[in-house]
Amino acid sequence: MKGCVRVIQIDRKKGLIREIEEAGMVTEGRFAYRSGMQSLKLLDRDRLLSDTHLASRLGYALAKEFFLTRVDVVASPSIWGAGLAQWVAYFLEPRKPVIYARGKGDGYEFTPGPESLDGKRVLVIDNLILTGGTIQHFVQEITAVGGTPIAIGALADLSGLEYPIEVHGLLNNVVELFDPSNPPAHAAGLEVTEVGY
Repeated sequence: MKGCVRVIQIDRKKGLIREIEEAGMVTEGRFAYRSGMQSLKLLDRDRLLSDTHLASRLGYALAKEFFLTRVDVVASPSIWGAGLAQWVAYFLEPRKPVIYARGKGDGYEFTPGPESLDGKRVLVIDNLILTGGTIQHFVQEITAVGGTPIAIGALADLSGLEYPIEVHGLLNNVVELFDPSNPPAHAAGLEVTEVGY
């Protein structure tokens, strides 16, 4: 029975990916990110999360990755991440509160206040991990106010970095991320488009 459940989960994820592609939210080509990494597909991150049907399905798929992880609070360092964090928290059982953050000087201001993170196990959610700098800084800030970051979830991790906690890029396989010093054979000859993020 366990094998059957895994097949159903994979089929659902394939269905979600097909739906994203059919909605025209994936562009093919060769794309370069500020992190130095490149990909063969580009997610239309803004349109993707403004579509409530797809955003809710993405939130559910990401929440499923953390169903067996004890999460007290979900937090996000960005406005787009906050929208996704809301869906993830909604689908966790039992539902979890979301802590929003705004940049303030060299740190973050948490809403509600930082005391809501003190002693809590925090799942960090963002739409995309680009260079990794924002996520690394955000995780440090959570720790500084007494929270324990336990994992990071995003639509895709484009940073190419290693983290001391689990990181799950839901659509990493879709974007076909690679280091330009070792590109896949089918990337040869494709013009590189600078993405700007």
